[in-house]
Amino acid sequence: MDLEFDVGKSLVPKTGETISGDTIEVYDTGSSTTVILADGLGSGVIANVISSLTAKSAVDMLDQGIDLDSIAEILAKSLPDVANNTDVGYSTFTIVQVLPDGTCSIIEYNNPRTVIVENDVITEIPRQTFNVSGKQIHKCHFQIQEGSWIILVSDGVINAGVGVLWNHGWGQERLESYISRVIHKFNAAEDLCRDLCDVCQTLYSEKISDDVSIAAILSRKTQV
Repeated sequence: MDLEFDVGKSLVPKTGETISGDTIEVYDTGSSTTVILADGLGSGVIANVISSLTAKSAVDMLDQGIDLDSIAEILAKSLPDVANNTDVGYSTFTIVQVLPDGTCSIIEYNNPRTVIVENDVITEIPRQTFNVSGKQIHKCHFQIQEGSWIILVSDGVINAGVGVLWNHGWGQERLESYISRVIHKFNAAEDLCRDLCDVCQTLYSEKISDDVSIAAILSRKTQV
């Protein structure tokens, strides 16, 4: 059974900024759909320039037929080590690629764990870790089915409510718990993204201290 994919995204900049420091790119060839979420260090225009460069570089390499592992390696080598130098452009990234046969590949570098939902239940897929120029890259490959969700988030989502409701923010576990409770209500990726952004804004008490960015992929049976 071939699948098609509904992709949605929503970005809310840090309060006081006119542009998000995060970038989400969607690259659809018909034979694959790829979503890239890049999070530039800091916020505003400078962060946006770095995240845009990271995401668009990934798209350019996809357009050249370069495989995901090689793209991740090239990006990781090109980015500085934020622990050693915060004065130069730094970005994290998540890349998700899905194929009509249900093959899904996820590559993550310093972004929150991608949320995977099967049959309205959060599914944990083990990641492999490989080292590129001292940077830890996580990846996994698995099969999805009709009705599967893949949800990418920036750390502004995980940090929502930090210092207000919780010491360390909403967190991965609370995020996944919320998604598992509400996912059955949604049949469009864009609607889920908007809902999660709305929740984050509420948790931040409308004073968003970090860019909030969400992308979602919903798999559907191909309509003939």
